[in-house]
Amino acid sequence: MAKHDLPTEIIKFKGIFDMELLYKTMRNWLTRRGYYFEEPTYKCKPNPLGGKEDEITWKSYRKETDYFKFWIIIDFHTWERKDIEVIEKGKKKKMNQARMTIYINSYVESDWQGRWNKSPFLIWLNNIYEKYIIKPEIDNIYTDKLYYYVLKLHNITKECLGMEAKGSEYGDVW
Repeated sequence: MAKHDLPTEIIKFKGIFDMELLYKTMRNWLTRRGYYFEEPTYKCKPNPLGGKEDEITWKSYRKETDYFKFWIIIDFHTWERKDIEVIEKGKKKKMNQARMTIYINSYVESDWQGRWNKSPFLIWLNNIYEKYIIKPEIDNIYTDKLYYYVLKLHNITKECLGMEAKGSEYGDVW
């Protein structure tokens, strides 16, 4: 089982945002694309200076083929998070004010079922297969496809936070 890592996408934000909307938007984006989703870490600590500090980790994967699996791991970290009320379009709405950093890590996992790990000969054969036979396929198709998925998620997250104009400079690649 080899991991083919992709670059980490980072979003830094300070201001007012809707945490519930951010949660729903990102989670719906992942589940609509067939990702299995779990939240193994959720820590909420009160800050003595005021507000709360949150550490949240999401792990999601999608079985792309019988040999490749896409992983997206999202880490949220908020500081000084406070619940506030904002008047939006004449109605009161509960929102949050905080400093936040979001890390989106991703990688392609090959031989996720462990079929090629049953003997030393199969492990050696799998290394040859990945290094010389399907390396262009891994680099040009699977890691590229996951990279553009992560960029779309990155853009949707920034749109939800009101950080940039709608749309993507990459278009609809995959």
